[in-house]
Amino acid sequence: MGQILKEESEMAGISASRYGGEEFSLLMPGYDTQQALEFINRLRKRINDTPYEGVEIFPHGCLSFSAGISGYKPDIHDKSLLVDQADQALYGAKKQGKNTVQIFGESQPVQDEQDIAQDVKNIEQLLSLFLYKDIDTFKHSKRVFRYAMDMSKVLGLDPVSRKQFVLGALIHDIGKLEIPRDIIRKQGKLSPSEWETVKKHVVWGKEIALIQEQFKALVPYIELHHERYDGKGYPHGYQREEIPLLCRMLTVIDSFDAMTSERPYQNTKSVEDAIRELRACAGTQFDPDLTELFIRYIEARQKGKALPAADVNLLYAGSPTMS
Repeated sequence: MGQILKEESEMAGISASRYGGEEFSLLMPGYDTQQALEFINRLRKRINDTPYEGVEIFPHGCLSFSAGISGYKPDIHDKSLLVDQADQALYGAKKQGKNTVQIFGESQPVQDEQDIAQDVKNIEQLLSLFLYKDIDTFKHSKRVFRYAMDMSKVLGLDPVSRKQFVLGALIHDIGKLEIPRDIIRKQGKLSPSEWETVKKHVVWGKEIALIQEQFKALVPYIELHHERYDGKGYPHGYQREEIPLLCRMLTVIDSFDAMTSERPYQNTKSVEDAIRELRACAGTQFDPDLTELFIRYIEARQKGKALPAADVNLLYAGSPTMS
């Protein structure tokens, strides 16, 4: 297996290595996901057709393997995400009966609604810790979750993206559990040092999520929901397409709810005032296209009309995919 992998990879200009006891990895610069799929299927066919003593007892009657493909996009901010996505696609390929190849996000098996509801319940149990510390954060997270449910329909997300988006919206502020109570409940203006403490909640939240395997895919929503379109946000100062699209969407939702929520230490904006604020900050704090789409959704909801539909070009423009 290793010898064939080396031969085929060298001819194709691909880097092959052993990744685990029963796993190999291929780095494929210059390939898009479809080209990667074609290469892997050719490799799989050669392996299937190579005779080995004893393979007749295997389920497929030959040596076989499953593979998962993860394509690079500009908004993938951490190399480990590529590995995680490839691993999820590999798991999906095995679920389909093995000896198959799957691209992450395409025909991905997902949990049914009952299992997603269980994930929501698990996150809500974590969030319930806010009830003794800051009930406003608990309520805010629930409202942002409901906005995300609606926007997942507006954006026409696939099941995998929908699940991660809505769960990420629900858990996005989990790091605030680490903020001292006297700071999180302070009604006056925060001091510079207190503000620096508050900003750390995105890093603390990431650390909380990484402890539990089922929450690892939600880390971008926790870590990046305070990045700004103009690059002046935190913690990394990412800008434009460097920020994952759905994280940019979450930033708009999060800010709108913060502006329109009743809190004892701030003035509450009307929906109309909040819409004006969103438009004023479009292109600086917020993605202008996603901002306008969210405003259309809010206005339609206010009038009791059907949800607007996103322009497909909005979702995919400027995001070339390479494996």
